[in-house]
Amino acid sequence: MADNDVTTAVTLECRFCNTKNRVPIERALKDLPAVKCGSCGIGLLRVHGEPLADVTDDQIAHPFDREALDTLKKIPLAATIIEKLLGSTIDKLARFRMMANAIRVGPKQAPRLWALYLEAAGRLNVDPPPLFIAQTPVINAWAMGAGQPTVTVTTALIEHMDDRAICGVLGHELTHVRLGHVTYRTLVILMLQGALRLLDVFGLAGMVLKPIQIALYRWYQMSELSADRGELLTTGSLEQFVRTQMTLAGGTARWADDLDVAAFIEQAHEAEAMRDGDLLLWAMELLSSSERTHPLNVWRVHHALRWAQSPEFFQALAGKAAPRAISG
Repeated sequence: MADNDVTTAVTLECRFCNTKNRVPIERALKDLPAVKCGSCGIGLLRVHGEPLADVTDDQIAHPFDREALDTLKKIPLAATIIEKLLGSTIDKLARFRMMANAIRVGPKQAPRLWALYLEAAGRLNVDPPPLFIAQTPVINAWAMGAGQPTVTVTTALIEHMDDRAICGVLGHELTHVRLGHVTYRTLVILMLQGALRLLDVFGLAGMVLKPIQIALYRWYQMSELSADRGELLTTGSLEQFVRTQMTLAGGTARWADDLDVAAFIEQAHEAEAMRDGDLLLWAMELLSSSERTHPLNVWRVHHALRWAQSPEFFQALAGKAAPRAISG
């Protein structure tokens, strides 16, 4: 959807009585659970943890994610390198490291976190891989592995976020699993840790690896936009997503109640305008982001907001055929 093609309302068919309802998008985003059918009075949107089994991968995946991954797959030797590097040995090593130096979550170990994990997995229709808690002061979570991935959250993340935020983050990581991101993302993680030196064994020169490295970093960032969509679907709350981004950008548990969602969204708009209005700034930012794993927080908010304002987002929550958009 182009920036100048603003959709102000969407028509949704009630999944219970089949009545068609015209829903103003901006008003609905302020309180999604309050969006009810005008005929039967039942909520039009599945925002109370209901499974979204009918939502497809194509509905979740961000176009930038698909485009960047297609570019990566077209690079000569990319598939060969990934296959050789991410064999069963690396898979087992990654899991062993978590088993040996983290806490495996389950029904008897951190059951509250386990319940949130199962909620997110059920919501996104994903078979949940093993979940671990790692001791680190950095707010983070990741999915890693190849054929047998694992999901890890850090103690700092648990300490800084409430249950709804944590459930959303778990949905974010499970979206990476669902969309098949994990193998390529693991290669990026290994690259950051210097594991690509192992490729010297195969006689691969740095000149050959550089295009793959650049494409991997680019795709890694774009895959975050898809996972952000999965996070939005998990919680059914744009406000919760923005609050999570504020926490990652500079929020603290102590001042959480003082953070304002609308102000951060406005900050995101201002940052976008600054970059788009200055060619030199845009070019410098592009260069500095070439080896960054995550997009800027305000950029993630910008893209999540655009998707939340689209008929596609409401369709995913409503569970009916593509709705008719009403512009103007």
